[in-house]
Amino acid sequence: MTVTYIQHVPTAGKVGSFFRLLIIWKGGVVKGIWRDLCIYSILYAAVSVGYRYGLSEDEILKLNFERMCVYCGKNGDYIPLSFILGFYVTQVVTRWWGQFTTLAWPDSLAMNLLSYIPGKGKPKKIRRLVIRWANLANILTLRLMSTEITRRFPTYDHLVEAGLLTEKELEKLDKIIKTTDALYPIHWVPLQWGQIELRKAKEEGHISSDLVFTKLQESLQDLEMKNKSLLGYGWMNIPLVYTQLVTIAVHVYFLVSLLGRQYLTPTRYIGANGDFIKVPPDTPESVNLVGHDDSVLDFYIPFFTIMQFIFYFGWLKVAEILINPFGDDDDDFDVNYIIDRNFQTSYLMVDGKDGEETDDELEDDTYGNNIPPSALPHTVESFKYKESPPVLPTDNLVVTDDDLAPTEGKIDSNLMFVSNRKLSIKSCSLSWYNRRISLKSELCSRKEIQRRKQSLHLQRSASEVVDDDSTGPMIVIDEATYLAPNMETIHSLESQNSFYIDQAEKNSESEKKAEG
Repeated sequence: MTVTYIQHVPTAGKVGSFFRLLIIWKGGVVKGIWRDLCIYSILYAAVSVGYRYGLSEDEILKLNFERMCVYCGKNGDYIPLSFILGFYVTQVVTRWWGQFTTLAWPDSLAMNLLSYIPGKGKPKKIRRLVIRWANLANILTLRLMSTEITRRFPTYDHLVEAGLLTEKELEKLDKIIKTTDALYPIHWVPLQWGQIELRKAKEEGHISSDLVFTKLQESLQDLEMKNKSLLGYGWMNIPLVYTQLVTIAVHVYFLVSLLGRQYLTPTRYIGANGDFIKVPPDTPESVNLVGHDDSVLDFYIPFFTIMQFIFYFGWLKVAEILINPFGDDDDDFDVNYIIDRNFQTSYLMVDGKDGEETDDELEDDTYGNNIPPSALPHTVESFKYKESPPVLPTDNLVVTDDDLAPTEGKIDSNLMFVSNRKLSIKSCSLSWYNRRISLKSELCSRKEIQRRKQSLHLQRSASEVVDDDSTGPMIVIDEATYLAPNMETIHSLESQNSFYIDQAEKNSESEKKAEG
């Protein structure tokens, strides 16, 4: 039931990437609060219509109502709604994620069983038996937490029908339930059966060492610990008083705003001889007796009040949904999917592959004895979005002779350094190029710079290789060709001998290729 939406926003490059999410109904804010918003709007409209057309006939009743509205408008913001609600929702979200990470997954146990108890016959039977009990323990735990699982397996007989439990095992569970008077969870019982079976397998020689036996026992204990922690979330909740406080604060705040956000038209008066005389509304220098701010404009639709209602009630709705993620809300955990996935996948894991006992020869590695290239192939579409490697802090470091520590008046012969060089960088691609330039040191006379080459491979649909008569599945692009437009100069400071890039090798290769 969890609503997954990030596939709609794979990149933030477009303007308003999140706006497309606003039209999603399931799990959205509109679906969550539209009933509350309709009720609030109807109440607001009823109060407004009653004031405008009902109270105008009784001046005293109208005056008292206006004073009440002014009082609510001035004091309603004393409720620290943002602080109370924000902190509460933070706790609920943290608790919600903690429950998801506590869900037990039998994958590690299944892989350990296949690795440590290999073989067919009795070993395979042991593996399948233990993994079934592990899944049974998880389902017994979820039956105590999730309404979905309880509806799916309301009794232990339904577990027998589903193949999770045998009749003999059901009798054992019934005895334990009678012993405890059904007061305590029994999710640990199948895991204990698994521990006993592993001990028997160790005694029969199916488990090779004590270390392996301990590893398998730890895998079962890890499942029990997760199930116990999950039940702890169901037992220990966020204090009820805090939940009540937040609920009261939100509803009282907007109940007060029903009066405090009303547009008022109080009667106007002018003082004369110590008394007030009622005058028409537009009379200059007239005042109202309720303290209303006459600069407030009359809007039939309270836009900002509605926006505030959406934000705060949407916030509260998040807490209502996430506080128990094992229910039937749109964003609750897909526990039915989880148990189905775990049950079948774990069986596939412990069964292993067909012919696992055969002595098939190992296949050669896809790269043989060679080292793989520095970059895996790209498709043409993927290469359009390829980024340069990260630039490290010392890529453009310049070191002078004065920075080198002398040894007895001479430069240490074992001290290698990077000669001064001034780089003109147009893009990060040049830094990539620099890291692939081999600089000879001062001690080696610094005669030349040997440029390493790198081939960038692009997958292509055609079979011919560019600028070559041979055929192949890849396009070979010389790195220098790709980086040349981004490089202006590579030279040293005046204190160093000039560097140059030897073109002889490149020219020689070009001549050989032309002769060929």
